[in-house]
Amino acid sequence: MISIGFGVQSCEKKTENPTKENSTQKKTEVEKIPSKFKSKIRPNENIELGKIYTDTVKFIQFIDYTDDWQFLVKKNKDTIHLIYNHEDLQFFRGNELEIKWKMDSMRAAGDSDFLDYREFLVSAKKIKPVKLTDKKTKFLWRETQYDKDLKTNINHIILNENYIKTISEHEKVALAYVATFIGNECRWDGDANENRSNMKCKILGALDLGYQCSQKHLSLLRFWFRNDNEILKELENCPTTPDGATIQETFDEINLETSGNKIIVSFKASGINMREETSWNWSEKHIFELKENELILLKKEISPIHHSTF
Repeated sequence: MISIGFGVQSCEKKTENPTKENSTQKKTEVEKIPSKFKSKIRPNENIELGKIYTDTVKFIQFIDYTDDWQFLVKKNKDTIHLIYNHEDLQFFRGNELEIKWKMDSMRAAGDSDFLDYREFLVSAKKIKPVKLTDKKTKFLWRETQYDKDLKTNINHIILNENYIKTISEHEKVALAYVATFIGNECRWDGDANENRSNMKCKILGALDLGYQCSQKHLSLLRFWFRNDNEILKELENCPTTPDGATIQETFDEINLETSGNKIIVSFKASGINMREETSWNWSEKHIFELKENELILLKKEISPIHHSTF
């Protein structure tokens, strides 16, 4: 009896030790803190835990409906989510900011055992008021090019790619608004969805605004024209007309001018009705005024429409 009892105790003791060792090992692994981190704000550097960094970014939006409030900014082409807890920050999309931030630890809600490391916002301030640079830019034109697949000459839309690389947010908005209602080599990305939500248009694609009538496209316009009920109503009927439709319109030329706080978008466009064998062309000038973080459409100048048959 005594030897049996000893044997049982020995077995129990042996099974206890691995458990304690595993528990200690796991605890050590959890508590082990990395010495270097990576962040898209400074992608080519090793980030130190707790050190405060200063950078310039472009503000996108707040997210305050999650467990941890987030402050979204854009640096180069990357969107970064910083954790923040400042209720009194008043910024608008497109503001150029100087931010102070640090890499710090946090425990996820509902999982106190998991230690995560994230970018935290320490402070933020506007660098300077938004100011336009006076300039004139040829944004869109057409060229005839030989298509090897079709073995014929095709007339294509050409965009000013160098200008697009440095385009300001407000100029992007003005061009996106104009491009919403006139075709610019719009095609379905694969087969058309039931809700027609996968149309790729050349201008919106170049401006990094997603599909025609997408949330990304329309939310930008609704923000900048938030006090213009007429434009907001127009956007409710965002069109999705693909290239090759029986009736369609397209751009022939777009020019943009900035002067003072004005943005002027001038364009020439043409349309065609294949069924009735008719075509038409006209020109427009849209004059916008920039007020801090809002665009005001002051007026549209529209030429008479010239019709012809073929």
